Amino acid sequence: MAKSPVQQTVDNWIEGWNRHDIDKIMENYADTAELYDPKIKELYPETLTLTGKESIKKYYEIVLKLFPQIKIKPLGLWIKNHEAILEYYIYTQEDAKADVISKFYMNRENKIQGHFVYYGLSYKELEEEKRD
Repeated sequence: MAKSPVQQTVDNWIEGWNRHDIDKIMENYADTAELYDPKIKELYPETLTLTGKESIKKYYEIVLKLFPQIKIKPLGLWIKNHEAILEYYIYTQEDAKADVISKFYMNRENKIQGHFVYYGLSYKELEEEKRD
């Protein structure tokens, strides 16, 4: 069964991150894309949102420099029309991971128009925390 255009975009985005290929990552974004990510505030204290492909690219270039071992391991993907929710682990080092959910809103060309990132602990980590 062929992958939907939305799934192809998400898969290509993941592949770009895992290859550390900024151009491959960015080819999935619309020129007027918006990125909401609470981590943005660590580099740009005045905002949580970046607007425009070039602003997002500059931010991602910094992330790739700060975390040269970064990898994404997808856990689940849910697609409805032109929206996708991706749950994944993001490894900043071999033994350091975060549980992340990205919600993507695609435009008519199946480029990412809106990207919202949410961070949290996995259920396993919460169970371990309860035992401590």
